Amino acid sequence: MTCCTAFGHISLTLHDSLRMMETRSWTHFCRHMSMLNRPLTLLILASASVSSVVAEHPISITEAQIFVGRNSAQMRIRLFAEDLYLFQQMEADEFDMVPPAELRRGLQDHRKFLLEKVTLRDASGEAIEGQVTEIQPFEIPEQGIAVDELMKYAATYALEYPFRTPPEFLTLQQDISDESFIFPSEMKLALHQAGTEMTYTDVLKPGAPQTVRFDWESAPLAEDASEEDWEKWFDERREATLGITSYSSVYSFIYIEPAEVRHEILIPLATLRTILPMEHDDPAFISIDEQDAVRDSVRTWLTKYAPATLNGKEIKPEFSRIDFYGLDLKDFARQAEERKVSLANGRVGVILKYSAPEYPVKTVQLAWKKYYSSMSKIQSVVVAWPNEMSRFEFSRFNEEQDNVFTWEADSDTLPTAGTTIPVATEQPKLDIPVLSIAGAIAGAIALVMLRAHRARTCLAALVIAATVYPFFRVELNHPFSGPVPAAVADENRMFEQLHGGAYRALDFGTESRIYEQLENSVDGDLLESLYLQLNESQKLKEQGGAVARVRDVSYGDQEKLSAGDAIEQPGFRFRSEWTVSGTVEHWGHIHERQNQFCAVFSVEPKNGLWKITDMQVESQESQILKPRLRRF
Repeated sequence: MTCCTAFGHISLTLHDSLRMMETRSWTHFCRHMSMLNRPLTLLILASASVSSVVAEHPISITEAQIFVGRNSAQMRIRLFAEDLYLFQQMEADEFDMVPPAELRRGLQDHRKFLLEKVTLRDASGEAIEGQVTEIQPFEIPEQGIAVDELMKYAATYALEYPFRTPPEFLTLQQDISDESFIFPSEMKLALHQAGTEMTYTDVLKPGAPQTVRFDWESAPLAEDASEEDWEKWFDERREATLGITSYSSVYSFIYIEPAEVRHEILIPLATLRTILPMEHDDPAFISIDEQDAVRDSVRTWLTKYAPATLNGKEIKPEFSRIDFYGLDLKDFARQAEERKVSLANGRVGVILKYSAPEYPVKTVQLAWKKYYSSMSKIQSVVVAWPNEMSRFEFSRFNEEQDNVFTWEADSDTLPTAGTTIPVATEQPKLDIPVLSIAGAIAGAIALVMLRAHRARTCLAALVIAATVYPFFRVELNHPFSGPVPAAVADENRMFEQLHGGAYRALDFGTESRIYEQLENSVDGDLLESLYLQLNESQKLKEQGGAVARVRDVSYGDQEKLSAGDAIEQPGFRFRSEWTVSGTVEHWGHIHERQNQFCAVFSVEPKNGLWKITDMQVESQESQILKPRLRRF
């Protein structure tokens, strides 16, 4: 009985609603529908086939023109009288006419509504307090306005938002909607910066903030600026923001290194909040204490939907960073300080690292398995060693197999480890002066056997032996000594091979693999301290302690020094100057550092191999170069 009663109620409601669509305005229909529950509303709309009407007429259409000066933003919002009817709960009479008193009340009450629903935020995400300075109302007929003619009347509101200093960023958001309304509103935006010829245009949807960056120092481009001038201007803006020019877009960078694959994703918080649940007490901010819960959600989400396969093995991601950024931070490779972050203009930077099961990375498959209305596409920039760049698009409109990025290394460019240098050996020789020995023997015999002239004969034999000493010599293996290490023919070349191999070991990623490779060049006593020195020298503290990848090692002045008693022969001491060029690359830009060193090394034979056994650094200088963008 209850089911029948309920069905009868739905049928009656549907009948009434369809009749209302025939006899009353679409606006009145929407007002009526907002009183029903949402599932029922969707059922009625589906039955009524009103999709074409909806496409032509969202609930609220407004136009906003903003003039941004150094001291304030002047905003003019033009809206239809229908907005007043929708949001100010106006009542029409029995003839579907809105009385003049209701219209005048709605015009005044809408001032507060606009200040609440249209917000400007500064770089930190704080709302800038505004005020309505003027209303240009529409003319109100004596009899009022019919509900189905409200779209023929428009009013303009002037709002002012003052600044203390010229803003570098402004974030605009409109929430002209109601949870009970079915269709979103639209605000057509035109923003102009004082002193320039440029106007920013967009269509704002509810809850979808847009951030605009302003430059108050550079001379504005003229309206008739050339294409070359515009390209230069855009390049300067890209350089100033290190390539991250949009504040509402998702950025994705995939880096394929010899020992790992990194996927770096920059997501606006306004987008992320539509994907993951976020608990926050302040409706406009995520506090420091609330950020760890968001990090946990991000780890669960991306572990499930961003799988990777390296060298044929599925690898779980390690999350080396999940940071919250405000607009003031342009270099996302820097460690972000902890602070509350605005939901309107904050961003989350995530770095997923997939470690290679064995060195080097030869094949990669990286997938993205989940899409949303707020993130239906992800444009990725791929940077693969040694210097390969490409683009890849993950999209909800692709077939499943087309949403897997694949990469295979060129066998000719596979990195190689430093090789061992065996110690060459030689057999000690005996150099025998045959004639000299024969003369000495003859002199001895003469001394013993002869009675006359024996002294003279012995002396003559010895003189002859000494005279022929350089001649008729025979070289034989030393009967009482085994092979011994041979001296090095080219100390410079051998040192550079050992020393360069130590730096190449840093590319192997894990500590155990680095140690294993260092043992090819370094003696065990020096192994740990040299690893720590190399690793520390390549850290970029200004990049959160990231270790730079070695791109080049070049050598300057070198000289062989006297070995001293402490060096195992035929080892040697060697002074060398060298320069190491390293790079840290994140988020589409490159940080470079050059370290210059001078040190004295000990090089000795150890267990049949040449090894560096000691290093005494005499000088060290570092030079950090200006960040530069990756370019295709």
